[in-house]
Amino acid sequence: MSRQDLVDLLVCPESRQDVHSAGDTLLRSDETVSYPIVDGVPVLIAGGAAEPGFSAERLERLAAIEEEHFWFGPRLALVERLLDAHPPAPGALVLDLGCGTGTLLEPLRRRGYRPIGLDVRPEGLASVHARDPDAWLVQAEADRLPLRDGSVDAVVALDVLEHVDDRAVLAEVARVLRPGGLLVASVPAYPWLWSRRDEDAGHLRRYGKPALEHVLRDAGLVPSELLRYQCLLLPLVAASRLAGRRGPAARDLEDAPPRIANRALGAVNRFEVRLGRHVRWPFGSSLVAAAEKPA
Repeated sequence: MSRQDLVDLLVCPESRQDVHSAGDTLLRSDETVSYPIVDGVPVLIAGGAAEPGFSAERLERLAAIEEEHFWFGPRLALVERLLDAHPPAPGALVLDLGCGTGTLLEPLRRRGYRPIGLDVRPEGLASVHARDPDAWLVQAEADRLPLRDGSVDAVVALDVLEHVDDRAVLAEVARVLRPGGLLVASVPAYPWLWSRRDEDAGHLRRYGKPALEHVLRDAGLVPSELLRYQCLLLPLVAASRLAGRRGPAARDLEDAPPRIANRALGAVNRFEVRLGRHVRWPFGSSLVAAAEKPA
């Protein structure tokens, strides 16, 4: 995948006009607006600035724990299972929307896809570029995607929708997906689980299952699967979140549990994901959806 191939997919986030390379910038086709390329990453943000709903400190904390944390690995396995159940074609363009530190990009590449990592925060993109200069990366806002209509085969949005105007973002997802394209998205479940952890993470909402299905359908996306994640640990999560309303201690313990506890909790979640091939879990602290754009 060449850098020019990526540029050919990009458009101005404000007008959706073509852009082309001009040294260290991308220039809009009418040559009145330019966008910088910073450390190899095109910055296509409307108006030149954005208001991230996710702090740099929170991103740094997650980057430090997500490789080993009991929640992340099994959730990734569940996402990969959905991609296997609704596989894009080999060589498909897959947009990792809100890619953070790029954890998903290599698994997507191993499956034979061409991943594009997009995030509004520059720190995670910079770390991805540092370890993989050839990765396709874009800094942009999720509700103004700088991509051509119908240009990608699939979009993965893991714990993104709760940070943003979900209707605006899903409308953009539907626009850039080709007909028949796939969205895989995860969101935090149950408004009653709202806690200090949600506030610190910059969440705007937690979802009930009908609410998630409704907002997907409103965007013209048809849910084909809507799964619960972290059912077996839900009582423990609920106790932690209720305790977390009184102070940060429970939140911090959930972020960084003792090593032995982390391994045990991870084993429970991995068991749940494996068994989930045969069992539809009735509860869970997260919802994971697969939805398609009608062909």
